[in-house]
Amino acid sequence: MRKTNNYPFVLVHGFLCWGNEDRINDICPLFGMWNGSAKTTLTDAGYTADTPSVGMFSGMWDRACVLYAYIKGGTVDYGKVHSEKFGHDRFGKTYPGMVPNWGELDEEGKIQKINLIGHSFGGPTVTTLIHLLAEGSAEEREGTDPDDLSDLFKGGKSKWVHSATTLAGTHNGVTLPEQLGSTTLNIAEWAVGGLALLCSGTWISKVYGFHLDRFGLSSQTKHLSLDPALIQHFVNLKEDNIGWELSREGAQYCTRDHKVYDDIYYFSYYGIRTEENKKGGQSGSKDMWLPMRPFAYMSGNWKRREIGDDWMATDGLVNIPAAHHPFGQPWQDFDADDIKAGIWNVMPQEWKDHTSYMGVLETKEDYANFFLEIADRVTDLPVIE
Repeated sequence: MRKTNNYPFVLVHGFLCWGNEDRINDICPLFGMWNGSAKTTLTDAGYTADTPSVGMFSGMWDRACVLYAYIKGGTVDYGKVHSEKFGHDRFGKTYPGMVPNWGELDEEGKIQKINLIGHSFGGPTVTTLIHLLAEGSAEEREGTDPDDLSDLFKGGKSKWVHSATTLAGTHNGVTLPEQLGSTTLNIAEWAVGGLALLCSGTWISKVYGFHLDRFGLSSQTKHLSLDPALIQHFVNLKEDNIGWELSREGAQYCTRDHKVYDDIYYFSYYGIRTEENKKGGQSGSKDMWLPMRPFAYMSGNWKRREIGDDWMATDGLVNIPAAHHPFGQPWQDFDADDIKAGIWNVMPQEWKDHTSYMGVLETKEDYANFFLEIADRVTDLPVIE
């Protein structure tokens, strides 16, 4: 097919993961790991692509705000109402803009769009950004002086996105937070907050950034004192806390108003690498990357009666129902001859684990071709103005 566009690609990482502001990405790109780099693959093929750092411990809303500023350029604005509600700084970093003319008309009168690709928690990050672009935020509009309101919260921008592709997206939440329990999660969040403060101003914060500066918990430039009150505030949050937003309850609550838009193409990829075990639950197969197997066992067996067998099969971390497509939104099985906008085109289930979409256990050639296939497909699709 003849290419209809050459819109830039923005690749969005998930929980615990990193982007181009973290030095670990120079050694081990999140999208590629030790098997190359999806960004390099795309740029070598003539596409524009980037992998921003949006916060490995940040919630959907905050990540979407960072993503908007990174792409468009300007200072991150988390929203006056939002930042006051959840007790953190309103403003973050300032970016020059990956696509400064994003959303503007070119010399032919056509809108400059982008393509979004989100892995894991990057999936709902992408859909949250789309939701804010399209709908804005009524709370922010009501609680902020119009002259002080970020353009992100004004809405009316669904046409700024050409396509959204999710890779093992945590759309409907995963069961692992329920299976681990609130006490374990609170301990983990305390550890994150403590480590963020202890590592602030050190080389570690530059290699693997916590990106919790707005909460006063991290900094790449100065050392911060250990402050239990700041950590407790972070732990006590429900919304604006990635631990809860990864859960089924949290994910479905935070995305309850999300919908698809007729001017955007949606694609969902998901994998499975668990098999039924002797107890009737699911365990990681011999093909699963070894570090994934303990999580696959927990997700596939713990609290099985409460959660239900339908949720036991996973890619090691993300349950199949979580990744297939967002509940309540229209979808169809992918058909190369019948790709529709305004509906999730769900790809066939793949024999992959969660890190396969990061390049782990994939050949360099297969991983490169995977992203080139995505790029070639969406740049062939008719542009909806």
